[in-house]
Amino acid sequence: MKHTYCLTTLLLFSLSGQAAEIEQIVVTGARSPLKIEQIGSAVTIITREDIERREARHVTDLLRTVPGFSVSHSGVTGSQAQVRVRGAEANHVLVLIDGIRANDPATGDEFRWEYLSASNIERIEVVRGPQSSLWGSDAVAAVVHIITRSESSTSSGDVYAESGSFNTRNAGLNGAISGGAWVLRGGIESLTTDGSNVSRTGTEKDGADLTTASLSARLAASESLSFSMGLRSVDAWSQYDPVDFIVTGLPADGDVAADVQNLYAQVGAILAPPGSRVSQQINIRYFDSDNRNLVDGALDSSTASDRVTFAYQADIGIGENLLSLALEREETRFEQSGAVIFGDPNQTQEMDVNSAIAEFQGLSTERLTWIVSLRADDNSDFDDAFNGRVSLAYELSDTTTLRGSIGTGQKNPTFIERFGYFPGQFIGNPELKPEHSVSYDVGVDQHFADDRLFVQVSLFQQDLTEEINGFVFDPVTFLSTAENMQGKSKRSGVELAARFAASESIGLAAHYTYTDSKEQDFLGNDVGELRRPRHAGGVSLDYKSSNERFSTTLNADYGGTRSDIFYPPWPEPSEIVTLDNYWLLDLAMQYHVTPSVTLFARGSNLLDEDYEQVYGYRTPGRAAWFGARVSFRGSHP
Repeated sequence: MKHTYCLTTLLLFSLSGQAAEIEQIVVTGARSPLKIEQIGSAVTIITREDIERREARHVTDLLRTVPGFSVSHSGVTGSQAQVRVRGAEANHVLVLIDGIRANDPATGDEFRWEYLSASNIERIEVVRGPQSSLWGSDAVAAVVHIITRSESSTSSGDVYAESGSFNTRNAGLNGAISGGAWVLRGGIESLTTDGSNVSRTGTEKDGADLTTASLSARLAASESLSFSMGLRSVDAWSQYDPVDFIVTGLPADGDVAADVQNLYAQVGAILAPPGSRVSQQINIRYFDSDNRNLVDGALDSSTASDRVTFAYQADIGIGENLLSLALEREETRFEQSGAVIFGDPNQTQEMDVNSAIAEFQGLSTERLTWIVSLRADDNSDFDDAFNGRVSLAYELSDTTTLRGSIGTGQKNPTFIERFGYFPGQFIGNPELKPEHSVSYDVGVDQHFADDRLFVQVSLFQQDLTEEINGFVFDPVTFLSTAENMQGKSKRSGVELAARFAASESIGLAAHYTYTDSKEQDFLGNDVGELRRPRHAGGVSLDYKSSNERFSTTLNADYGGTRSDIFYPPWPEPSEIVTLDNYWLLDLAMQYHVTPSVTLFARGSNLLDEDYEQVYGYRTPGRAAWFGARVSFRGSHP
């Protein structure tokens, strides 16, 4: 209660360096773009300015500031990172990268957050609440849409380089060229670090290498027709410590590493004749992943997946309202390989989904926006699924918006849960059924003092049935397996966020989330779910000099106590452990030597907190980095 009081007090008196973005357009909260005040769900927008002000290199550092979000790192840079929203599972959050479904079927349908850098990102849209009727499986708790650097009508670019703690070296180049009706943009970033030790004992450092390259193009063939394409490639290598199952049950120094390649691609066309009430778009999107596990430098096992999505959508104006009709086909393949040891993990599995989506946006009333969406999925492996959602946003006044939504969700079992086999550890269950949810979300967005102060309050609840437990003991094989659980898992809570522009130079922001997340054990008793802090929040201070040459941001994130599970060596039973709360203090500074040259510095964990977000896995201590950025902009063609 003490932490709750402190965070709430800080929130209520919070300030921010940005005014509320009243006319902000959101492309993720519906099947076609809407103004942010017309969205019935809680929305957070992270802009390019926010990324540069924080000098963020990893998107997870930015998501820690989003209400309802909880981040868990299994160690240092490159180690597994999981994001949970409103107490839901890590694979209940759908991630889109320029519209491409980015959750990896080869890693339990989770997105690989540890390999997402912020260098080439223009904007991040976070829409919390039920979204399965819009985007299908995985969108049970939220959708995070990563939108890369936008095409520009002028040639432009920037290059940066930095180095610092843990022998970290980071450099990137982004640029665009244009020629009237066309724009071509590309970028590349490389990060190399020696890292620090993940395990509690030993001295071995766990390093990582990450290279991200992107290319996009847009062509306006005519006033009515435009084409686009995009490519994004991720090549990552990271060390981690294996678990000592014999003596301690905890991570211990060892020569193991993950070698990962991801490819995202899309081509699309939009036909929107001027004056027509009908616009159409067609897209082909592709995702490919290859995940290799190395022991002593040699291949030990691997998983891979690829997914291709064909999508068509028509937007039809009906008076002031809008009807969107869409068809999608998704084809997914999963592969696993490894040594044959008392069982064969080598396999290839496939699944197809045909979907029809309809959404009606009621826009004819001046202050009321209502949206009804329906989705039907014909899945090759499961029964037909139908999901719906109703969203309301009412502008009570120019400064007050009331919003709410109710929707159903479905999360299909993962390939690993159904077919995975890990010798001596896990065997899949092909009889699993999809998880189902009903979610509620209500809130208010309030502007004060000529939009200088913005406060957002959200209440949420989700009831999940058929939840999949992937750690069930199988008495036949003596391995763990996955099963659908009886009863309901219930998640509820409140999110508070506020920002206020105190002056042109100074501002503060704050957020707080209370989450109550429970599931039923095998006796039918309600128990708290793992790795979900009940209390979380943070505050930040922004300062910008009057001549705008110097700016700094001080950010403090609070992670409340959370429970985790520890598996000691056999024959001792598993036990629930508690991870302590912590404060993370980060600082970023920029100095503009000229309009084109910027020097910057950033520091993380300045209090040198000794904390764990996953039991047994250490996180980095105090660290600092220094660098420079050079930007240029050409003339309009």
